[in-house]
Amino acid sequence: MAHILIVGKGGFGDLFPLFSIGHGLRARGHDVTVAAESHHAAACAQIGARHVVLDTPASPRADSLRGQLAATLDPAALAAEVRALEPLARGADLMLGNQLAYAGAIVRDLLGKPWAFCAASPLALPSRRDPPLWPYLRHVQAAAAALGLPQSVFVGVARVGSRTLMRAQTRLRRELGVASRAHPRFEALYSSQLNLLPVSPLLLPPQPDWPTPTRLTGFAWFESNFLGDQRLADALAEYAAAGSAPVVLAPGGSSRADPLRFIQRGIAACRVLGRRAIVVAAPRLHAALPSGDDVRPTSYLPYAQLFGQAAVVLHSGGIGTLGWAMRAGVPSLLLPGDWDQYDNARLARRAGVAEVLGADANPRHDAAALDALLGDAALHARLRRLAPQVAAEDGAAVACDAIEAII
Repeated sequence: MAHILIVGKGGFGDLFPLFSIGHGLRARGHDVTVAAESHHAAACAQIGARHVVLDTPASPRADSLRGQLAATLDPAALAAEVRALEPLARGADLMLGNQLAYAGAIVRDLLGKPWAFCAASPLALPSRRDPPLWPYLRHVQAAAAALGLPQSVFVGVARVGSRTLMRAQTRLRRELGVASRAHPRFEALYSSQLNLLPVSPLLLPPQPDWPTPTRLTGFAWFESNFLGDQRLADALAEYAAAGSAPVVLAPGGSSRADPLRFIQRGIAACRVLGRRAIVVAAPRLHAALPSGDDVRPTSYLPYAQLFGQAAVVLHSGGIGTLGWAMRAGVPSLLLPGDWDQYDNARLARRAGVAEVLGADANPRHDAAALDALLGDAALHARLRRLAPQVAAEDGAAVACDAIEAII
């Protein structure tokens, strides 16, 4: 039996793959400790792992790239995380961290611990062979594409820009005696032993310039038992069965914190077509939603229960949400707005499982896009064919096998 220390930062979508892997490791007899923010306590309890709270003081929310990075790269908060993790890591046989586990990678270098990296989405492993869409470069990328210029140059641009913005982490590494020329956002997080990408190969193939070794595992499913309740699920199933299948609106990422604009845009498109909508939103927001029998608000339910009732899922393009929609055989209509969502939307559209709305809200244009998606028989047939393949993916088992091979 080995002792595994999982270091995870971020929201549910960032950590659910880690919880799935942690559950698999526990089932194989390993001891698992999870260092994560306090809002992940229930997930740790579900998988039977010890939870060590890794909270840091919240930074003011900002819409700029510099402001958003400052929220995750505050040098004082990062140093505090390193101090909290170091005694935990001393007794670990292996550390497993995600793309926001900067402190975990620093502790790995301080102690010389075995380390496995788990990327939540492909943007954490950018390839020049299949260049991603970057959140703050996408408009320039679109202009370059129109001129026939190569997209691979933007991988270098993103690397230079993000390295400049992460100088505080570089200084902290130097102060701790683990200075490195590796890029703090990329190579400094990667592992020479094992890198995991729990995403379906139906969305992208392995890339030859990914770090060695990297395993594309397939989706690592995690079905929470602490969100939603059966009575709510039954009521929504009854609502969905009372007419044509509704459109499910499931904002994520930054849209989840302030979802009204996203939701209002989706409802407007549904109403142009006379389609009913189920809206996933916090209970405090339900009173602010448009009223009517065609709109049914709900608090969060596991997507395994919710998406099978949908005709289309309108969401932000989180990779986990996209996976659950594919597993349910339901098309996605994407309105990306943050970080990796633009690149996830690119991959989903290329795979033929989604369409993407434009940035400018126009109810008739949005309704036309939704109507085209509803009527795309070839896309629906493709999703029906792919759904069983996606459901059969067991990224957690693949990851556990790979982890056990290096312990």
